[in-house]
Amino acid sequence: MSRSDGPSVPADCSRRANRHLIPFAAASVLAWAAVPLGSSMHWGVYALAAGLAVLAGVWCIAPLPGILTRTREVSASLVFLLAVALLRDSAGGINSAVGVLALLPVFYMALYSNRAQLCTIVAGMATLFVAQNLLVGPPAYPHTEYRAGLIFIVVSTIIGLTTQRLVSQRADMLSYVSDMLSQVTDMATTDALTGLPNRRAWETSLEEALAEDQSVALAMLDFDYFKDFNDTHGHPAGDRLLRETAAAWREELRAGDLVARLGGDEFALLLPNCNAANALEVVERLRLRIPSGQSCSAGIATHGSGAHPEALMASADTALYEAKTAGRNRTCLTV
Repeated sequence: MSRSDGPSVPADCSRRANRHLIPFAAASVLAWAAVPLGSSMHWGVYALAAGLAVLAGVWCIAPLPGILTRTREVSASLVFLLAVALLRDSAGGINSAVGVLALLPVFYMALYSNRAQLCTIVAGMATLFVAQNLLVGPPAYPHTEYRAGLIFIVVSTIIGLTTQRLVSQRADMLSYVSDMLSQVTDMATTDALTGLPNRRAWETSLEEALAEDQSVALAMLDFDYFKDFNDTHGHPAGDRLLRETAAAWREELRAGDLVARLGGDEFALLLPNCNAANALEVVERLRLRIPSGQSCSAGIATHGSGAHPEALMASADTALYEAKTAGRNRTCLTV
């Protein structure tokens, strides 16, 4: 749906549509009951108009086949407008305030349907109000009534389109706010350099994984002599190395695995439902994917469900320290 079409409510969502109809149905009943009655009333036409209004209400809530469900709002609104047109004739024309009833389907379409449906309703209202003589014979009111009806139609069109535009702008604003909140959330949980989850996202994911009834493997990875690499090649080259490594590691992991950058050249790997042997295989595969001939050291810790996050990370850190002190460019495992 394009932005110019405005907001739309699927016609087959009958429960939502029925809820939307409640205020309009209540307003219709109250406005109909307030129609001025007098000795000049055409009661036969009035009865026909009332019957059509009831039919429009039933049409809105009755179970219908698919194609009729998709057009129920437009068809029911046109039936209601026909009832209003007949009521105008029976009650003495547009100056009897009956014409205001026609605004109800206009407002409904402006709020909950697209522009094409709104224009259909306005065109139907124009046809019924201007071509009144085709429905009940020659018009019972002078030409000024037609001018008043034309003014009413023009004003209704402007009101409908303006309302729809306001609703569309509100939807656009809500979408913009939602996008901004999503961006803020991404910024708060994503490492700007590598695009990997940051420490905050890592800690959340680790807590969630340990809260579930599953075993996990956790690895801490740290580049070897990264400071020397930066001093030799420059910080832009170091940043490029981190980005390329992050991209290469993502390709090696399963959908449920998580690699995060904790800071500097320190990374963490979370492998749900993974034993020690498989975790060692994954980590060794990652270490072989580091570009520019660089290496890293890694420490792995495994634990069943219920492990404390800090304790598991401390175990992996201890294994990483062992790998560093044993000569680097290797992986140590603690179970």
